[in-house]
Amino acid sequence: MLPGGGMLTDQTPDKRARADRPRARLSRGEEGGPLSRQLVHIGLQQLARLIRLGAGPLYSRVSGLSEFEWRVLARACDMPGLSINELGKVMRRGVAQVSRTVKRLVSLGLLTRESIGGGPGVAIHPTARGQDVYAPLVDLAVLSERELTAGLSEEDLKTLERIMVVMTNNALARIAREQQLAGGDPLRPAEE
Repeated sequence: MLPGGGMLTDQTPDKRARADRPRARLSRGEEGGPLSRQLVHIGLQQLARLIRLGAGPLYSRVSGLSEFEWRVLARACDMPGLSINELGKVMRRGVAQVSRTVKRLVSLGLLTRESIGGGPGVAIHPTARGQDVYAPLVDLAVLSERELTAGLSEEDLKTLERIMVVMTNNALARIAREQQLAGGDPLRPAEE
């Protein structure tokens, strides 16, 4: 009961008025509102999401691994010899999550863990079977790249690469500044 005797219900006059208004519908291919068309970084986030939505399930189906598992396998094949900590930094994921995933990939015979200099650290390497699982993912990545860049000229691709380098550097500087202000290590990923 409200002061003055009124009752509080789910359908306040404001909610009823909003419910009566026609709702905007997204047409096929429209992935955001006006702000996403004005701000480059929002448009890039939308594009990255669409790329991931298209690639993730395909790579998982081909490899038989979860999305994060095939990403760890791909990174270990691309950059063999990384420690768990280094792999976590490169992937911007917590060491615990990376370690669990590496352990699973080792149990599947796709990766090996090799002690580094007698200490607690280990280097991660792909096995021959791991390379066999990774090879079709490389082929899919090349095909995906062709599909995504269809219609772009060589000049367009060079411009895009230059823009991505500049924006990546700006984003890394922003992360470092924010983490420094928060008192954190800018190179240490947050634990999940």
